[in-house]
Amino acid sequence: MDPGPSSSQALTDLHEPKTHDHQDMIYDEAFPALPPNPSGPNSGPTSGLSSPGASSKWSQKMRIGSNTVTSVFHIPFEERSDRGHGERFGEMDAGRACADIQKLTGAHIEMSSSSRDQSLTFLVSGKQNSVIDAKREILQRFQTQAQKQVQIPKEHHRFILGPKGEKLNKLEKQTATKISVPRPNEDSNVITIVGPREGIEKAEHEIRLISDEQSKQASERISIPKKFHPFICGAFNEKVTKLSSENLVRINIPPVSVNNDEIYIVGEKEGVARVVQALQKDHDIVKRYVTVSVEVGKSQHKYIIGKGRITINEILRDTGVSVEMPPSDSTSETITLRGPAEVLGPALTLVYEKANSVITRNVEAPAWLHKHVIGKKGSNIRNITANYPKVHVEILDNQNQIVVEGPPEEVEPVTQQLQACVKELVDKMSFKDITVDSKHHKHIIGKAGANITRLKEETGVIISVQDGQSASGPSVIHLEGPRVGVEKAAASILEQVEKLEGEKEKDLIIEHRFHGNLIGAKGEKIREIREKFNQIQVTFPTPEEKRDVVKVRGPKDDVDKCCRYLNQIYKEMLENSYQTKVPIFSQCYRLVVGKGGSNIKKIREETNTRFDLPPLDETKCKTDVEVIVITGKKDNCEKARDMLLAIQNSAANIIEADVIIPSKFHNYLIGSGGRLVQSLSEECGGVQIKFPDSKSKSDRVIITGPKEDVEKAKNQLLELSRERETNSFTETIEAKAQHHKFLIGKNGGNIKKIREATGARIIFPNMDDPHPETITIMGKKENVNNAKKQLLDMLKDLDKVVEAEMDIDPQYHRHFVLRRGEVLRHISDDLGGVQISFPKVGSNSSRVTLKGAAECVEAAKKRLATIVEDLSQRVAVDVIIDQRHHRTIMGSQGSKVKQIQMDHNVDIKFPERVDENNLPEENGDGIRPCDIIRVSGRLENCEAAKNALLDQVPVTIEVDIPFKMHRFVIGQSGKDVRALMKVHDVHITVPPSEQQSDTIKITGSPKNADAAKVALLNLKEDLDAKERDREAKSFEVRVQVDPKFHTKIIGKNGAVIGKIRETFDVNVQLPKRSDSLSETSDEIIIIGYELQANKARDEILAIVNDLVERERFREEAEIDHRVHSRIIGAKGKNVRQIMKDFGVDIRFPRPNDDNPNLVVVSGPNEDKVLDAREHLLNLEEEYLQDVTESEYMQRFIRSSNAGGESNKKSDKQSNGFVVKGAPWEAAPPDTQSTEDFPTFGNGMGSAAAAAAPAPAPQAAPERPISSAWGGRKHF
Repeated sequence: MDPGPSSSQALTDLHEPKTHDHQDMIYDEAFPALPPNPSGPNSGPTSGLSSPGASSKWSQKMRIGSNTVTSVFHIPFEERSDRGHGERFGEMDAGRACADIQKLTGAHIEMSSSSRDQSLTFLVSGKQNSVIDAKREILQRFQTQAQKQVQIPKEHHRFILGPKGEKLNKLEKQTATKISVPRPNEDSNVITIVGPREGIEKAEHEIRLISDEQSKQASERISIPKKFHPFICGAFNEKVTKLSSENLVRINIPPVSVNNDEIYIVGEKEGVARVVQALQKDHDIVKRYVTVSVEVGKSQHKYIIGKGRITINEILRDTGVSVEMPPSDSTSETITLRGPAEVLGPALTLVYEKANSVITRNVEAPAWLHKHVIGKKGSNIRNITANYPKVHVEILDNQNQIVVEGPPEEVEPVTQQLQACVKELVDKMSFKDITVDSKHHKHIIGKAGANITRLKEETGVIISVQDGQSASGPSVIHLEGPRVGVEKAAASILEQVEKLEGEKEKDLIIEHRFHGNLIGAKGEKIREIREKFNQIQVTFPTPEEKRDVVKVRGPKDDVDKCCRYLNQIYKEMLENSYQTKVPIFSQCYRLVVGKGGSNIKKIREETNTRFDLPPLDETKCKTDVEVIVITGKKDNCEKARDMLLAIQNSAANIIEADVIIPSKFHNYLIGSGGRLVQSLSEECGGVQIKFPDSKSKSDRVIITGPKEDVEKAKNQLLELSRERETNSFTETIEAKAQHHKFLIGKNGGNIKKIREATGARIIFPNMDDPHPETITIMGKKENVNNAKKQLLDMLKDLDKVVEAEMDIDPQYHRHFVLRRGEVLRHISDDLGGVQISFPKVGSNSSRVTLKGAAECVEAAKKRLATIVEDLSQRVAVDVIIDQRHHRTIMGSQGSKVKQIQMDHNVDIKFPERVDENNLPEENGDGIRPCDIIRVSGRLENCEAAKNALLDQVPVTIEVDIPFKMHRFVIGQSGKDVRALMKVHDVHITVPPSEQQSDTIKITGSPKNADAAKVALLNLKEDLDAKERDREAKSFEVRVQVDPKFHTKIIGKNGAVIGKIRETFDVNVQLPKRSDSLSETSDEIIIIGYELQANKARDEILAIVNDLVERERFREEAEIDHRVHSRIIGAKGKNVRQIMKDFGVDIRFPRPNDDNPNLVVVSGPNEDKVLDAREHLLNLEEEYLQDVTESEYMQRFIRSSNAGGESNKKSDKQSNGFVVKGAPWEAAPPDTQSTEDFPTFGNGMGSAAAAAAPAPAPQAAPERPISSAWGGRKHF
């Protein structure tokens, strides 16, 4: 046994079966013995001075086998894989991991965590293989994984692997490790072992045993009982290490966790012999050692073992005595000391000293008092233990005990203080449980916990509401605190419950869009309803919830009457409030609306419907859509919709396309609630996709919209239908609507990552979807499940809700709840949907409850505190601005003034607008009330807001821009000037062209007007710079070049002149061929920057000079023009080869030249020019003979064709040669002729042919005729 530092007892397993080399079933395995009786002092396997051969009574009886084994093992804190994340263990993650392992292996797992030393204990039970697999999975997930590399000869690897890797797999299971063996083609002999340290030791031991068996070195196995291994190894393995290094051998001693007596030695023969002799000598000595057994409490064993078994090693080193501990999963408390008799006494003293260094005391305390013993944020327990740093106090939540552990001198005073604290609390505190129907919980708690919070403040009692098993059933409300407070709180809750028993609550389903009509302007209509039914409470969902449930609560009779009244109103509104939305493409919007809205007015009158028209946005893309909402009766709305679409479809650029998709896929393409087809329409520019009625069984789907978008939608529909044939899996998950934006991410970043990673299609509901919390995922099953998992993981983080409280003076509550809680809604929207609940009006409570994600709650608390601080220092400041500027200052729908309010955290109130013709008189200060804007807030914020308002007062400035540049300012159809006005929020007036004025006027706030002016001046500078650039780039250079060089300057396909233009950024103009007789026929014009134009001119002159040099010697040759084409060849191939061979330039005459036969040969070498000329003349002579013969034949053909047919076909071309008697004119051969087709074989064919008369040429044979190639084949 190796007493050196060990990783843990993680692999200690009392019931782990031994392995045997043979395959026969072992009786002890089939019928294991019952465990020994733990009650007596001699119960342990090594207790007292008992002899090894002693047997218990159970060994005399029949043993009963069991299919279930149990394994208990521990993972110390220092070896836990999650210790880097803090001392507190993540129980939810650990529980989930254990559940996964249970599901994977089928074993039963129980886990516990010790708050004393932060260690983990696992109890695994089940079938043998299941327990082994589960243990391996647990150690891999919960224990730190170490790594070790072992050098093993390459030729031994196959013995480690075993047939098909079975031996390696078995070793990995037994040691809970991962063993990586190099591939056969890898040049490496390193085997890597990953796992817990003790498992690595076991695996290395087994691997080395296998390798040593295959090694050619000498090896020996000696059997020494396991109990003597500590003496063989020595303290901290010092003895065996020294013995191994001195004799150059390797000694494999089984680790502590391996129940094996064999020690394996391998190395040189002499060294092995010496080591074996030494070990046997040591064995003979230690056999004479005596033992003594003592009883020590199980809880004290860990102090004797020490961290990493260091204490046991120290005892062995200091006294020479081995301390044998019972397994951790055994109930035995017997410890055995083995060694020389003279040192057992000191060793025993040392063991007792280590065991008694820490004691444990229990303090009885009811579980409900534990939190009070701990105190707020642990203050009480810290005060008690402040002077006793070595004491550890553990509060056992599920037991009525407090455990104190530490040195005896410190444990006693701490125990006394805790007992006194518990006694004091029991005398002063009380608790009570009240059974209440679960349906009353929400009313007892109140909105956002307002009622329960108020009761806590009034009584000082802790109130815990425990949910029942169902929505309506008995549940317990637990009260604890001062005795008087508990009684008061209990009486208040029971009184409220009694009142609730006599009330009734009913839910009405009224569409969310009608809630505003029922509430009325400033709540007038709902107030009338509440006055009509005096004791009734009508609760509508908040605008953000977008729910259709309206709750009515009060006395039973009044609730029924109110519900009938509300249903009647709702029915009337429903009949006249059917809505349909018609998407209209932006490019057709004006056409559909008509001039001055004429088309809409006409449709409205004919159908008796109402239209909500969106404002036309000029910045929208042509393929974007404007949605027109039609309201009225259903039939009328559908008629109006068809009329609008008919007008749109009349536009030239709107097409209608059909796509054939099997009807069985239509429901899939439409999606749940039409989500998929709506998502597809939005992706394709808002095209209209119409599926046929399901009853028609038609496959025809109609797509309407711009051509490009229709094609895109068509392709996507076809692609989705193809995917449906192979991928037909769909999943949905439920997520709160306010969480959708976090799932989607900024600009869709989160959802794009998931789509790209998984390939699944994820569809979120729109605002009007009947199921606003349902997210649909489509695609392959594997991809869908992967995407669903990622979304659920994100939702778990969003659903971690905390609750906090803060105090806000009731005088400031009104500010937060005004305008249906507008301030609170803004805070909630900005901070992740955090819920903020204020106490009821008139309760005079200052407690405000916040609920949401931890970070959001903290940010909301800071925001609320800042607002309260601002309200406490609130003042009012008047700003005098002429009424005619108020609308400009407010901006579209008050956007500008809202922005100022948000920027400076103030309230701004504008006066009622007064007709300009009836302006009131000025007051004593010369100010009209209609010009006073009131700003409320902190003084410094009010001053800043005042300045911001004054900065918004419009001014008009002028800027001079030359009239010729106005068209660039305006842009195409006014596009540029509109963009400029939108960017700077100003109005720009450009004078009409008739005035020819340079002055442009800008109206807007001083800051914006100045910015627009700067933009215009910058534009003017840019235009001026472009004008100067155009002038500089218009420099012109003319150069005289002989026209004969023009083609060379142009180059093949314009390559030469193109390169000059690109290199020097110039325009080079050569004269046209039609100008050959003009005076400028040799003039090349170069236009560009002066410097670049001159460089281009020099480049052209350089080319010309080179050409002149190449034409230094020039020879002319008269070559018949009839052979020119043959000399030139196809696409100039022949003449280029000649020029290349002789290094000359050859120019043939142009079609309009005076002498069509004149060919010019030029070049820098006179001899080569002459040789080339001679070569051309030779070619002429050769080709001319062919030409002459051809012409002669042509004359013959013309004379032949001038005969009898010339009168009939004189206006047609010649038919060429007419040859008679040619083989193709002969009669077809007779297939029955034996002369033309001789036969072979038995001669049957020839005989038959000779006997029969010759058939007519047109007659077909009745059967196949035999021939030299056999009978005719029929296919």
